[in-house]
Amino acid sequence: MRFMTVSPGRCLEMNFSRARSESLFFENKLTFRQKLTQYGKHFALAVAALLLAVLVSMFRGNSPTAFSTEIPVDDSKSSGVPVNVIELQPVDSFARTRTYTGKVSAARVSELAFERDGKLVEIVVDEGDSVPAGKVLARLNTRHLEVIRLKLQAERATAQAKLEELIAGPRKQTIDVAEAEVRQLNARLKNLQADHARSEQLLKRNAITSSDFEASQYDVEQQQAQLDAARSRLSELQEGTRKEQIAAQKAVVANLDASLEDNQVDLDDTVLKAPFSGRISKRYADEGTVISPNAPLFRLVEDQQLEAHIGVPVDMAVNLKHGSQQEVRLNGINYQSTLKAILPELDPVTRTREVVLALNGKAAKQLVPGQVIRIEISEPVEMQGFWLPLSSLARGERGLWSAYAVIAGKEAGEKILEKRQLEVLHTEENRVLVRGTVKTGDQIVVDGIHKLTGNQRVVIKDRR
Repeated sequence: MRFMTVSPGRCLEMNFSRARSESLFFENKLTFRQKLTQYGKHFALAVAALLLAVLVSMFRGNSPTAFSTEIPVDDSKSSGVPVNVIELQPVDSFARTRTYTGKVSAARVSELAFERDGKLVEIVVDEGDSVPAGKVLARLNTRHLEVIRLKLQAERATAQAKLEELIAGPRKQTIDVAEAEVRQLNARLKNLQADHARSEQLLKRNAITSSDFEASQYDVEQQQAQLDAARSRLSELQEGTRKEQIAAQKAVVANLDASLEDNQVDLDDTVLKAPFSGRISKRYADEGTVISPNAPLFRLVEDQQLEAHIGVPVDMAVNLKHGSQQEVRLNGINYQSTLKAILPELDPVTRTREVVLALNGKAAKQLVPGQVIRIEISEPVEMQGFWLPLSSLARGERGLWSAYAVIAGKEAGEKILEKRQLEVLHTEENRVLVRGTVKTGDQIVVDGIHKLTGNQRVVIKDRR
């Protein structure tokens, strides 16, 4: 510490100056009388201080004219301004991070519709409802289909009964009747044959005419034909039903079964169910509306399985691996994801390949489809330079930048500042890669450069 000497006249002048400045400061509020009073007070204080100084000087044996007042002055700045520096270390390469933007999408989105037309009689859910897979969402009128089904069921029952009859074959009673008919016709044939023989004898004796003889012959032949037909029917009954008849009847039954199945499909189509778990995003119709086939009734979004679709350059996409873990960002929050797919075609507008990322369960609870999401991908870059904090740079001339380097001064132990011209090669959030009039080991000031100038004396406070 050193002391500065102030003469009594200077002390008095300082008090008058203070009084005058206070008067000027409050001149909009003090009257002229108040100003005089204020000046008088300060003058009295100055005189008292002067007398006190004279008395002290006389007491010490000094002349009043040699009176002085010593004020302590801080001399810490005489050695230099304290600064923080960083020692430059060269780099040959760095990882450059690029940010790409995409959007959040649901893994599955479906426009749900009936496959047939009909009148909408019931809607079970509404917009915003969460539904599990298989839940009934709506129903159509089914009366006409139910009537058709009853008719088909009756026809099938008839066909099935006939089929069973064919498979079982003729009953014993039917065969007995056929056998009795054969015996009867055989007996009748024998009787007619006997009559024909007698007619032949009578014809020889000219007892009957030839026409009577021919009539008896025709009766025998007719009876023989009836007997042959009866015998064939009996043989058919004894052998049972033919396989072809059974097969044909089975085909009739199968055709009716197919008609019933088709009717059941139509009935099933009158009930609309959720194909997967999700949330109802849109509802397009109400009860009583006649729905056309494939007309959307609901929009279902799978909100528990979200994806991020992001377009990245082709050369960047080839370095990504299927199944790798990637970090995406939205609203300042990072989310983990898994690379699900890289689409094989280029986007015709952006000329990028779309990358599909499956977001984890945390994202499904906090994000919604349609939000903008970003991914940061690093790539190696071969480039030589030095890393500096962004706060160490000042704008220079001709598009360059500058920084202050601490170098040795002319005096022993002296440190001064020297301005260095730099070219910025790459910029990150809080640091820059530079090259220029710097070399390995240089000590560069990292902050507070707006208070510094070239050739200024400094003291290193901290090294990084």
